[in-house]
Amino acid sequence: MQPSCARSLDASGLALLLFLALFASRGGAQQPAPPGAKPAGPTTIEALSIEGVSEFEVTARGRVELKRGDVGIYAETLHYNRAFGRVVADGGVRVERDGDRVFGPRLSYNLNDDTGFFDEPSFVLRRALTARGTAERLEFLGANHFRLTSGRFTTCEAGHDDWQFEARELDLNYDTDEGRLRDGRLRFFDTTLLALPYGSFPLERQRKTGLLAPYYSQNSRRGLEIGVPFYWNIAPEQDLLLTPVYMSKRGEQLKSHYRYLDRSSTGDLRWDVLPNDRVLGVQRSAVSAQHEQRFTPGWFGRVDYNRVSDDAYFTDLASQVRQITAGNLLRELFTQYDGASGDTNFTLQGRVQGFQTLQDPLAPVVSPYRRVPQVTAAAFRQGVAGRLDVSVPAEYVRFTHDSLVEGTRVSFNPSVALPFQSPGYFVVPKIGVHHADYQLTRAAPGQPDRQGVSVPWASVDAGLVFERGMHWLGKPATQTLEPRLYFVHAPYRAQDSVPLFDTALAEFNYTQLFSENRFVGGDRFGDAQHVTLAATSRLLGAQGEEVLRATIGQRFYLKSERVGLTPTAPLRTSGGSDLLAAVGARVSDAWSVDSSLQYNTEQSRTERFSASVRYTPEIARLISASYRFNRDVLRQIDVAAQWPLAPGWYGVGRYNYSLLERRLLEGIAGVEYNAGCWSFRAVFQHLRAAVQTTSTVFMFQLEFNGFGGIQSGDVTDFLKRHVPGFASTSPGSGNLLPQSQRSRPPFEQVF
Repeated sequence: MQPSCARSLDASGLALLLFLALFASRGGAQQPAPPGAKPAGPTTIEALSIEGVSEFEVTARGRVELKRGDVGIYAETLHYNRAFGRVVADGGVRVERDGDRVFGPRLSYNLNDDTGFFDEPSFVLRRALTARGTAERLEFLGANHFRLTSGRFTTCEAGHDDWQFEARELDLNYDTDEGRLRDGRLRFFDTTLLALPYGSFPLERQRKTGLLAPYYSQNSRRGLEIGVPFYWNIAPEQDLLLTPVYMSKRGEQLKSHYRYLDRSSTGDLRWDVLPNDRVLGVQRSAVSAQHEQRFTPGWFGRVDYNRVSDDAYFTDLASQVRQITAGNLLRELFTQYDGASGDTNFTLQGRVQGFQTLQDPLAPVVSPYRRVPQVTAAAFRQGVAGRLDVSVPAEYVRFTHDSLVEGTRVSFNPSVALPFQSPGYFVVPKIGVHHADYQLTRAAPGQPDRQGVSVPWASVDAGLVFERGMHWLGKPATQTLEPRLYFVHAPYRAQDSVPLFDTALAEFNYTQLFSENRFVGGDRFGDAQHVTLAATSRLLGAQGEEVLRATIGQRFYLKSERVGLTPTAPLRTSGGSDLLAAVGARVSDAWSVDSSLQYNTEQSRTERFSASVRYTPEIARLISASYRFNRDVLRQIDVAAQWPLAPGWYGVGRYNYSLLERRLLEGIAGVEYNAGCWSFRAVFQHLRAAVQTTSTVFMFQLEFNGFGGIQSGDVTDFLKRHVPGFASTSPGSGNLLPQSQRSRPPFEQVF
């Protein structure tokens, strides 16, 4: 409102106004404030007329404005008792306090302790989530404490009361971040969705003990599924989520999830139990426990334990691809210590590791070896004798298995490098040796119980870096050319009688072109005499960001290989490896592409190929497509999208199809609607859970901004996992919305 000097005042009113403002600013003689009252600040009153005695009580009429600190009161008539800070106002009253606004016909308020009441008010509370509503009576119980009688509130904009919560009594305490209610109900388009005779809920998105929104889903393997989560906020660093679940096909299940965190440790414990599966007639359960402990700054330990009651548990009772396709469940106790002694850095590790292998009857697999235990140590020092980099790793490990040969392995892999480096080139000659000793039990016929192997090796890694300035799409850029040569030599050592505990042929990729050993694991070291030639060219933007990258490389063999993974494994006899090439580019802020190729030059055919393209002009606008090809193994197309269909409406989906098997691996189709103060999602998923097993599920989510929602699990989290690049469009995630769709601040209108 405008200052009162722009209005007409009678002489006595003007004099009293000036005297009152002067007296208030000077402090004057004041009576003692009631206990607990906040310090009184300067109080000013402006009105068309003011009468009374300023030291005690005044009455103001006509466009009254009272201000003290962050409190402003506007009315047609106002009575103010200065000694007690009491205000009584009538006629179009409005209170503004720290961003909150309440307006109605009559107010009684105490400026000293922010208490009072408002008859038949409407209100706007500006907190992390702006809410508005009405009540028969609103009580001020402090600066951040309100009580509504026969009240209702919503976070929707005025004129769009799509949802609102009504309660006979509603207590909102922003000091404790807690709300309490009696006889409440949630209404959505005049339909009651939820009735609560009594309850409490968190404010400002804080954690609080209590029931969470129930969830519902429809699944082909579980039927109708309904869960009612109960959240227990045990302490700021501990919480527990208990979810009783009913499945029409399987029966009753209890899910539990306990988390804890402190300065030196963190943990996550899950336990799900289905006492009686109605389909199988047995008890089924799943346990997952992770704990990490930091003993000292350089020493930590970790426990990771996972178990399910049967091989088909995830197929029947889980809908996440990561869980359904889990073949080996890890069970591990691990510790590591990192330290230094002078200029030498060292690492010590200890591990006990096993697995639960889940078998698909149509695609059985051999379970991995258990490590009981594995102890590794490594020391590394740079600048030995001013030039050398020395690394000395060592390992002791005992492997056990229910049906295969068992044994212990002691290995050493020391190496010495002599690097020469500058901004334009590098040359790194390196020598080393792989040595392993074995002591076996339950050995195969003809396999020695004790044996060892030593393989010396040498390599040279060299490269150049050229740069030149240029322009890319009209902008300055830098192009690099980085040729690289890598040579490695390792003599042949017979290893056919050495067991395979943890070793496999490494995947042939660009990184493997520059590795001394073509195997991963400690049981094989391949004979080698070959040269790798490669080149990389990058396009760097003005800020050094990579705009485009192209690489090409091929290995040329000087001798035929003789060490195979097994005695019957095929050996390479060609003079050169497959050609590897890759191109990736961010063409613009919206477009990015990536592709890779493995080409057999001898047979003139493609062995592996992948290509992907992504278009993301804005957040929540996404189209991506990829194709993967691996000869005789894999041919898949994968398309994902999230795109606005109409104002507020979004479509989301994914189509992952195997051309080799001619079947859909995973299909997702869904729709989202963002109404500003509420949002809705409905998603259908079809998933290949095993070789001849599929699962279908329907999920939905109805969220009310500032008051939770009703959902069938966390659909937003599900879409983030399964649709690459998916962005939430929930009202509560307004910071993720594209700028063109960010609405103006709510309730801008002046009451």
